Amino acid sequence: MAHPKKKWGQNFLRNRGAVAKIVEAIDAQPGELVLEIGPGEGVLTEKLVELPNEIAAIEIDPDLAANLEVRFGDRLALRHEDAVEAELPQRPYRAVGNLPYNVGTPILRRVIADPNCRRAVFMLQKEVADRVIAKPGSDPYGFLTLYVALFAAARTVMTLDPRSFYPPPKVRSAVVVLDPVPPAYTANRELLLELISTSFRMRRKTLVNNLTGWRNLTRGAAEEALKEAGLQPAVRAETLSLADFDRLAHALTR
Repeated sequence: MAHPKKKWGQNFLRNRGAVAKIVEAIDAQPGELVLEIGPGEGVLTEKLVELPNEIAAIEIDPDLAANLEVRFGDRLALRHEDAVEAELPQRPYRAVGNLPYNVGTPILRRVIADPNCRRAVFMLQKEVADRVIAKPGSDPYGFLTLYVALFAAARTVMTLDPRSFYPPPKVRSAVVVLDPVPPAYTANRELLLELISTSFRMRRKTLVNNLTGWRNLTRGAAEEALKEAGLQPAVRAETLSLADFDRLAHALTR
């Protein structure tokens, strides 16, 4: 049994039923690589290597990486690296992993933005999963929700309580499936991301207040852009959909 290291936020999955559902959700197609991020003790890995696909993994912990190399040999293309920075595959792949809570969001963001990703199946802190699938106007809805929507359609396949892990975390977890989608926006992506980020800077402020001063925007110009985008003058960011932000981005660039 591996000894979990707090610095890497390790909570090892022990729920075999959950492992089976995760493998099923990957639904890897012929010729696609399956990339496991943070294999840990290899509970999921031992099922992945039974697939007909090539299996790769990224593991930051040198002790765990050494154990995995001995256990799986050439059935697993293992890299001892940090998944927050590691190079992603240069071919179509499906990503899967029980992501550490402390780096789950940055890993998710870079994987779904990668053009070679065909699907991601990630175990996340339930609070983060709720933000990923949130609807406009709900409490979890925010920048992460909209960032994900730029690249992928998200759904939850299951929720797990702390007893499914060793050591048990203090929070519940959820597995989300993220499927790439064609862009549902026409504005410049970088501008759109900057606009969305600025709009949620102070969540309880009105959109006009958050946008005033952004890129030297005057209050009057911000109000005019909202009007042109068909949005109410006192609207808050948390009620706007991706389509609303797309229209606003176009109005602001005009």
